[in-house]
Amino acid sequence: MSEAIDIDGERAERPSVATSQISASPVFAMLGAVLTAALLVLSSYAGPNLVAGAYLVSGLMLAGGWARLLRLPRERSSSLLLAISAASLTVIVALTEDLQGIRWVTAALAISLALVFLHTLTRRGGLDRVVVALSSMALGLGALASGAFIADAVVRENGRETVAAALTAAAVGTLLDSGTRGRARLSEWSLPTSLVVGVLIGIGASIIAGVPWNAPLLAGLLGAGVSYAFRLILSAPVDCEGNNRSATAPAQLALGAASVLFVGVLPTAVTWLFQHVG
Repeated sequence: MSEAIDIDGERAERPSVATSQISASPVFAMLGAVLTAALLVLSSYAGPNLVAGAYLVSGLMLAGGWARLLRLPRERSSSLLLAISAASLTVIVALTEDLQGIRWVTAALAISLALVFLHTLTRRGGLDRVVVALSSMALGLGALASGAFIADAVVRENGRETVAAALTAAAVGTLLDSGTRGRARLSEWSLPTSLVVGVLIGIGASIIAGVPWNAPLLAGLLGAGVSYAFRLILSAPVDCEGNNRSATAPAQLALGAASVLFVGVLPTAVTWLFQHVG
């Protein structure tokens, strides 16, 4: 009979048991990443309203499983706060028809961070647990805010192709990373393979669209690398401590969605860079 430990008043299995459960559910992380990238890339060619709809679906996917993924206390209220933040950012995405509208993201993010701070301070627990909960929620808000910048990138020159390269590279990297999880030899090649594939995706997007290759190529490379680093940050505490909630479908869907949303600011940064440098 397996032993159990108590974490914040909840029963959690030993790491050995939890790790096997986590390894058994990579398909949901893959599904979350592919669905998020497909929705956002396809909608970027259709208009701001569809981009906003795709963003809302992705944001709610993240909000629904983020607390489980990072084993946060007050799971329902934490998910509700993230969902409210995703909804408020969706309004900004829908109204962003020029390069000025996205500036409201900073205001929405500041209000959301204040609410998260108050929500975290009202719970009981040691200072270390409060800090972990606050930083985990802030990371989730960062992924949501970064994804909102896709609305800014699509109105820039060659922005849609850059968005397609960055998000597709992040999704493919998630597929490779999740597919090789638990296989030590194969997982060592996950990052370099993702980077190469990201470059190829960027070149392919530029050739298909007939645009300069520089911005899509760099976006594909950075999209694969940043997404990998983001998943590495999230997986470290799960692998060390373990919790069976992290292996559930909502948690893994949130991981996949967040891996793609987190690179959303890269297309804006890359297109801005080449517009000013070139």
